[in-house]
Amino acid sequence: MGGGKRKRTQVFTELQSYYLFTDRFGRPGRGNDKGNVEGMVGYARRNFLVPIPSFESFFALNLYLEGRCLKRLEARLRGHTETIGERMKQDLAVLLPLPAVPYDASDKHTTRVNPLSMVRYRTNDYSVPVAYGYRDGLVRGYVDEVIISCGSEVIARHRRSYERDDFVIDPLHYLPLLE
Repeated sequence: MGGGKRKRTQVFTELQSYYLFTDRFGRPGRGNDKGNVEGMVGYARRNFLVPIPSFESFFALNLYLEGRCLKRLEARLRGHTETIGERMKQDLAVLLPLPAVPYDASDKHTTRVNPLSMVRYRTNDYSVPVAYGYRDGLVRGYVDEVIISCGSEVIARHRRSYERDDFVIDPLHYLPLLE
């Protein structure tokens, strides 16, 4: 926003509130503010993602990356007598415990089911069971999935479409109409 001021997004504020941390923003274009972070991103890219691996799902990719990170815990960096894992245990001993349930990192939007038993999320329509017609709900968008809830009940799950004006339909949602 200029003058060193920042405006947090709603989702970042939720994340900060959930995990109870304070922010400290780096300055744009100042590599020395965040050099260690950028260096680690470069290390992970060069050592874990070159050559570009291929996986059947994000889940499989994440398992691979987790395995590589866990293996790295055994490494001993120059100038240190303890391994990365041993140093991490010392750090974890002074941190607050994590919440029992991880933060739901999704794009959340309230919605209303239309007369065709569909809800709209990011230019696309997703089906829900016809029993939920005209009801209010919540759409949670993830990288690979869209989950639709009504109250505390999950009523539909769909693979996320990145097309425009797409219809993602589960025929079983309309079975009561056919019967």
